[in-house]
Amino acid sequence: MARKKEFYNPELEITEIYTEVWRSEIVKVRDINDLIVRNHYWEDASGELWGDFDDPMENVRNSFNAYRERQGYLTPDDIRTLRQKLGLSVRQFANELGIGSSTLTQIENNQRLQVKYQEKLFRAAEMFYQNGQWQQFVNQGEKPLIMNDLNQGTYYASEDVYQTQEFNQNLYQFKGSLGDVA
Repeated sequence: MARKKEFYNPELEITEIYTEVWRSEIVKVRDINDLIVRNHYWEDASGELWGDFDDPMENVRNSFNAYRERQGYLTPDDIRTLRQKLGLSVRQFANELGIGSSTLTQIENNQRLQVKYQEKLFRAAEMFYQNGQWQQFVNQGEKPLIMNDLNQGTYYASEDVYQTQEFNQNLYQFKGSLGDVA
């Protein structure tokens, strides 16, 4: 039997009984259009579905988790655990990575989904930690971790895009032919 609960609905400005509904749905997160997520709703007497009044971000977090799983990204708990193993505060870890401390806090609290470059920074920090090189990296007084990645190549301005020399050289190379044009 479905669970029922009384909620105050601020949008309708009424209190009524809602029935709990779980529904598997296909959702889009960033570049992925086919994530299957089990979402949680409360159905009112007229059949309209509402997000959880006590936890309105629940379905968003479920979508974030499905995206991270599909992409192989670290979870917020993984990131927080890594930071704690490194013995760093949010502000210190964010500074070492070269990202904003509020951004890191939102990612750790599953209020924000990390972008690809942030995931790479987290993975690099994880690698340094696992190899026992984190303290050596920090002691060298290096710039934030992102700066190391940027400093490994030679970049130059090409219109509004920065690219490596190697990318530019490979840009117009033909690898094969499909045939002749009449």
